[in-house]
Amino acid sequence: MLSAEILVESLGHVIPKQLGLKASYLGRLLRIIKLGAYLHDWGKANQHFQAMVYLKSGNLERDVKKKIAKLWNRESQQMIRHEFLSGILALQVPDFREWLRTEFTEEELILAVWAAIGHHLKAGVDENEKESHKITTLPDGAGSELEIYTGHSDFQAVLRLGSQKLGLPEVIPNVSTFYWAKEDLQDHLSHLQNQFRQVAQGLTFEDQVMVGAIKATVIAADLAGSSVPLIQENLRDWISNALSLTLTSEELQELVHQRLGNHSLRPFQQQIAATPDRVTLVKAGCGTGKTIGAYAWAQQWAVGKRLFFGYPTTGTATQGYLDYANDSPIESLLMHSRADMDRELLFTGEGDDAEGIPARLQAFQTWRKKLVVCTVDSILGLIQNNRRPLFAWPALVQSAFVFDEVHAYDKSLFGALLQFLKAFRGAPILLMSASFTPGQLRAIQQVMEEIGEPLGDPIEGPQELEQLKRYQLQTVEVEGDPVQSDRIWAEVKQAVQSGQKVLWVTNSVSTCIDIYHLAKQNLSEFKQPILIYHSRFRYKDRVKKHEQVIEAFKSSQGVFSVTTQVCEMSLDLSADLLVSAMAPAAALIQRLGRLNRRMIDARQGSRVALFYDWDQSKPYKSDELATGKQFLESLNNYQKVSQQDLAKVASQLNQETPEPIKSAWIQGDYCSYQKSLREGGYTITVLLNEDEPEIWKATEERVQEAQLKGEMLSKMQAFLREAQAWAVPIRIPHEKTEWWNWQRRGFYRITEQGYITYSDEVGTP
Repeated sequence: MLSAEILVESLGHVIPKQLGLKASYLGRLLRIIKLGAYLHDWGKANQHFQAMVYLKSGNLERDVKKKIAKLWNRESQQMIRHEFLSGILALQVPDFREWLRTEFTEEELILAVWAAIGHHLKAGVDENEKESHKITTLPDGAGSELEIYTGHSDFQAVLRLGSQKLGLPEVIPNVSTFYWAKEDLQDHLSHLQNQFRQVAQGLTFEDQVMVGAIKATVIAADLAGSSVPLIQENLRDWISNALSLTLTSEELQELVHQRLGNHSLRPFQQQIAATPDRVTLVKAGCGTGKTIGAYAWAQQWAVGKRLFFGYPTTGTATQGYLDYANDSPIESLLMHSRADMDRELLFTGEGDDAEGIPARLQAFQTWRKKLVVCTVDSILGLIQNNRRPLFAWPALVQSAFVFDEVHAYDKSLFGALLQFLKAFRGAPILLMSASFTPGQLRAIQQVMEEIGEPLGDPIEGPQELEQLKRYQLQTVEVEGDPVQSDRIWAEVKQAVQSGQKVLWVTNSVSTCIDIYHLAKQNLSEFKQPILIYHSRFRYKDRVKKHEQVIEAFKSSQGVFSVTTQVCEMSLDLSADLLVSAMAPAAALIQRLGRLNRRMIDARQGSRVALFYDWDQSKPYKSDELATGKQFLESLNNYQKVSQQDLAKVASQLNQETPEPIKSAWIQGDYCSYQKSLREGGYTITVLLNEDEPEIWKATEERVQEAQLKGEMLSKMQAFLREAQAWAVPIRIPHEKTEWWNWQRRGFYRITEQGYITYSDEVGTP
């Protein structure tokens, strides 16, 4: 409970302001947070939970463990999770309920229980993690009754803590240890369910946001309370010091100066920096300098706060971190699902203070960082109760936000962005995109009207760059297999022969590999590098491939590289010839952003883009491909094309107005569980059976290294950290393989021997 008190002291007035809640919410918010944190572990006072704790203790002798297991008659199955038992004790045991009600209203008590039962994100799902909208389900095979240790001296001490910290009566309830039958627990859950539904029906949107904030704060407090002691820090000092870190104008000025050098901000960047609106839109093409404009914007809007800079992919987040944050004096963090691995692979052995800290401590590094460069999932994942942003909650409520490349969001991600705009009504937010559709602009405008705030027109990129005629678009009609087209290969050979840089983008890994092999045959007479880059490499191999492509395009010599759609955002390069399979309009715009990217003067001339048809059913649906065809047809009459032309035509294609998605965080009410933030894909991430011996060997080395440093690192923690480098995304196997029965190591399934054909050169199809 101490960590919740400290969070309330540090963030109590910040949370309502960041969420735009009325002043009347402040007192309730803080009271309920403290009560929720106080109640959340009451339910641990039960026979099954205590048996589980003792059985997991490494200090017990074998015969003692056998006795405990026999008494429990189960070594893993609990009749009910402790957090749900906490809720039942607080609301269904009259003595406890009456005692709590002396200081808290009925609604405050119920909302605190929602926070308590939700702090492990298991409320509202069944045993298979599927949505059930029941508080919880009681499993079979866990016995017929459960002993509740409410008469134990330790539980009595917890009750007295309520008197000391919450002002509850000093005369504590006298409830002796008792037994609950499984049927009794089920009846209590049913009563709670009905009561919870009645309360939920009366909540306004602002109430729901408050409830989400309460839950997130209790989760963050639980994380801090269990983690900070592991690094032998004083809890109050650590949290207070961490949450006092905010950006200064001088730090942001230095970051901008590092990038600008002797140059000044362009007028368009100055306009971004000087915007008077809390929510600002920027529409500018690739390579126009909008990122520097965003950091200049932060000088006005993020001073005294933190800054989260969100990108659509891990690749763009990593590149954004390296380009701007890594060399700055600001305490910064790269945050995404493989950020630690990127640091290990990209920073050539440089140490990181967090590397030896156990994984659960790494989850809240954001608490001590002023600048976080991350995938957008690390921000918007909050909308669906994803753990990473929930653990970062204390940093999120102190921050300003930049969302880059918004045009790359799928429908689900954009819907989450709309919910974020509705919920974070006090946060400075900058939305940047190469092109906003009219529907997207309408959706954002509707949210801002609902909030009651103005929204200006998007700040346009520098006209002198946006209007440059960069592209010559050509559609190639091909009979048979397009990748065998003589016309296309003739253009490619001519470009390579003249020392140009060629980028070929296809829509599947298998065709990417085919084109790579064809290139090695067709371009064998030339000395230029022939490279391949796609998503189905081991992660460590993919990072190397990414670096090779970036470095080759930076060099003065020619290069041929074939990639899949992963290039659309993760590759900051400029090609002289683009060859692309047909794709949705938004994807084609992104691919064109890799062509003639560095052009700043009309005298540099335009570059050719060749497009050919795509007749496979995946990864795009026919209606998605139709937008790409319509897009190119609309540009048929343009001899040469600018980024402004692309944006104009694209804005006329998609008239659909996106809607906010249903949010597990805001609209979950008494339910608290994770939902997927993005639309589903076609792959799962696995470890290859053939790689497992090498992974375990490297794991042992990690453990030994940690021991030499005096750090705590379990074998499984070391394995999972090492496994990130070896993980491979593969197509979801056919049901006949029964892949769900493959062995699992932590997050990853292990493929069967020989199931995947893999090579360091081309990955796996």
